[in-house]
Amino acid sequence: MAAPKFQVTMRSGPTPGKIYPIDLEDVRLGRDLSNNISISDPEVSRHHARFFIQNDNVFVEDLGSTNGTFLNGERISTPQQLRSGDVVTFGENIVMVYEKIVFDTDATVVGAAPVYQEPTPAPQPYQAPPEGISYPQPEFPAEVPMERQPEPSVVQPEKTKKRGMPNWMLVLLIAIVVLVCVIAVTLYFMPASWWCAITFDMLAGCPIP
Repeated sequence: MAAPKFQVTMRSGPTPGKIYPIDLEDVRLGRDLSNNISISDPEVSRHHARFFIQNDNVFVEDLGSTNGTFLNGERISTPQQLRSGDVVTFGENIVMVYEKIVFDTDATVVGAAPVYQEPTPAPQPYQAPPEGISYPQPEFPAEVPMERQPEPSVVQPEKTKKRGMPNWMLVLLIAIVVLVCVIAVTLYFMPASWWCAITFDMLAGCPIP
């Protein structure tokens, strides 16, 4: 005897993939917790729509919702019969697919046929070869000693010699510069009488009393 089973599966919404069985004559859907199918979504009205069973067929009816109920993309205003595979949309976000499953409750389960297995042969006892008969032994090639490869020598990079001015020459150059600076400053600030003394009164204006 065939017994139909009705259900809707959420494709889009808070819980995608969840199955809601329609196992009552009147199944209410809405945002309110008192509904058989309660969906928390702002696009769903408190009492949005209902599914009801009549003559082994399921119908969907909109209950005056704000955002409407759609069957395969078209808004409905009167109860509509559902067929397996129909897409029902509530508002803009909740999409469900209706399914009608029919199975035979009187069907018997047929057991699986036994699988033939080839018998495994029993192990044979070991028998020694007759006297005077020897089996040839396999010959293995002699091991050839491997030549040891010389280890690569590490070439140290040559240190480049820094070429520069010797220290003593640098000190001498600094001393000459300092001496020249001292002489220049001394001559600049030296009194005119000293100039006359150095040039033996040969400058103009000498002697200076």
